[in-house]
Amino acid sequence: MTGRAAFVLTLLRFWAGKVLNAIGVPGVVVPGTYEAGIGEASVRITLGPLFTVVTVNGLDVYIHRFTGAIDGVGFSLATGCRPAGTPAPERSAALPAAEPAPTRS
Repeated sequence: MTGRAAFVLTLLRFWAGKVLNAIGVPGVVVPGTYEAGIGEASVRITLGPLFTVVTVNGLDVYIHRFTGAIDGVGFSLATGCRPAGTPAPERSAALPAAEPAPTRS
């Protein structure tokens, strides 16, 4: 393919994409996995019957298959990610401590 033909094809793809976006046609993605060569980035795309799930470093983004709208996000612990090691919160001074219930004698 010559340089001019490649340019024309790219221009055609660009304008076709703009038209499809303008009329609201969702984009097409191919399932797969990408591991970055530098840094710690991992991207996985899976296709389900209702949602396309894009997972980036353990964060799942659920995209509606037919509208292309983001439906929600989730966090997958199965990827080896751990919750941050933050200490448990102290009891608030605004809340009274629970008193033992009175007993019958």
